[in-house]
Amino acid sequence: MAKFIRPNKNLLKNAQHYAMLDAFITVFVEAGFTVQKLVSLFAILKSCFSEEDRYYMLARASEIIARRNAADTKRDKLYTKLYALVRLWRNSGNSAFEAAAEALVKVFRLYAVNTSAQIDAESGQMDNLINDLSTAAMQANIETIGGKWLFDEMKAAHEEVKSIRLEQGQEESEKVAGALVKARKACDEAYDNLISAIEAFDTIADDPAPYEAFILKWNGTLKIYQDMLDRKSGGSTAGTANPDGNGGSTTTTPENPENPGTGGTTTPTTPDTPENPGTGGTGDEG
Repeated sequence: MAKFIRPNKNLLKNAQHYAMLDAFITVFVEAGFTVQKLVSLFAILKSCFSEEDRYYMLARASEIIARRNAADTKRDKLYTKLYALVRLWRNSGNSAFEAAAEALVKVFRLYAVNTSAQIDAESGQMDNLINDLSTAAMQANIETIGGKWLFDEMKAAHEEVKSIRLEQGQEESEKVAGALVKARKACDEAYDNLISAIEAFDTIADDPAPYEAFILKWNGTLKIYQDMLDRKSGGSTAGTANPDGNGGSTTTTPENPENPGTGGTTTPTTPDTPENPGTGGTGDEG
């Protein structure tokens, strides 16, 4: 009688956990089981997996927020430097520089960009400021005081903030870490119930061949995740099922709210490889 490998799912990264369940669903559908008990348990797993998919994608949006905040910080610094340069030349003693600076100060004061404002409000102010500073006359004044490079970099950083903001959309992704942990646990319970049922049918069925074939096929994929965890821990975690259904090592570390489900230690994201399979959601995590 075949048994499923039971890697410690708690130690899988979110991307790996998603990829594992996604692959399982594909393999299960291909198996074509029609026994009502298995069909019902599979429906529960698919429902739970839909929730994990949603919250995993929202959690990934926190990466977008980090990029947006970095671009916003860069934009604010460049704005501050350019405005400081403009004010510096107002009392330079050089009439050409003073005239250019005075004209520019009027534009800066007109929009009074607040770098501490809510990001969309600041972006609206910056849009107006940059539009006015982009006229031929204002560009000539900026050239006069030697601030063209600052203006160009500020404009580029502003466009980056706007682009990332559109990518982010309206999701409140900072709030989903706990929901993702809960969704993962629900998926794990549904998955464990389903594979336990398959093992039970393998034991009692008049023809166990389909169940044996499925278990062996899925174990081939599970071996990838088991080997991954073995390399991570520096030793073998393979073994028979533990009482909690996870198998292998029973030692886990606390989950990190910033990287739920990874076993505490935050690991930088790496491109998809056989050792870091899949990225979840649309399958194209960057």
